Amino acid sequence: MKTPILVIVLLLSSLVRGFAQSDNEAIKRVLRSETEGFFKRDKAEWSNAWAHTSYIHFAANLYGGDFMLIKGWDKLEKQFASQFKSSKVSDKVTVQTADYTIHQNGNMAFVAYDQTLVDSHGKTTSKESRTLEKLNGQWKIINVTALTNLKNFGLAQKTP
Repeated sequence: MKTPILVIVLLLSSLVRGFAQSDNEAIKRVLRSETEGFFKRDKAEWSNAWAHTSYIHFAANLYGGDFMLIKGWDKLEKQFASQFKSSKVSDKVTVQTADYTIHQNGNMAFVAYDQTLVDSHGKTTSKESRTLEKLNGQWKIINVTALTNLKNFGLAQKTP
């Protein structure tokens, strides 16, 4: 009697692990899509990664020492509207990510990872965190915190 129960427990354990892995991959796809959509100036791809709700947040430090905090989808979309006015991409940006930590609890997930952006000016590194919510069966971003290492930013542009 114990053997069939053990087999069932092991099968269920494998099934749960499989769902978690597929959710983790779906989460990573949403994060990649948001970032790559932004740099490709593809508003539809970028927008599709976000929950279009009043409770989303976007926080980032800015070049020059300032920071920004945007609350709500309407304000975020308005803030970045100028980025998408032209479909012309001024510089090809390669996005590299590593060292993911994903904690999922039901329909919520917290993700932290390292990001490197490579373009014609060199590399820019950042520590990124995202909170996602599963809405209508799809993972959507509800919170972004982007802490960019600005220490050496601009040095590549100034070098002859």
